[in-house]
Amino acid sequence: MNASELDRQPTEDLQHRAFALARGRRDWRFFIELFRHTPTALEAEDLDPDVSEIGVAIDDLLSMWREGTKGDWGSAEPLARAAFIDYIQKHGADAEDPTA
Repeated sequence: MNASELDRQPTEDLQHRAFALARGRRDWRFFIELFRHTPTALEAEDLDPDVSEIGVAIDDLLSMWREGTKGDWGSAEPLARAAFIDYIQKHGADAEDPTA
C-alpha cells in the first residue's frame, strides 16, 4: 500500500496497524518518539524498561496514553498520522497486515 492509499485510511485504522506492527517488532523507540508529541506530553526520558520486559512496558505506555488522552490525538493528529504511515511503509511492506 502506498502513501496516498494509506493517507485515505482513518487515523484509528492507521494507529491500530502501526501499533500492532511496532508491538510485534518490540519497537519501544517508535512509541516513545510518537508519544513525545502527544497532548499528554509523556516524560519519555524517565521510561527505560528492561529489555526482557519491553512488551509489558509498551502495554503500560499505551495504557498511560489512553488514560491521559481518552484515545484522542488532539492537535497532534496530523503528526501521528504521518508517523503511522511512515512506520507502516518502512516496516510493514513485506509483512502481512497485523490487523487481519
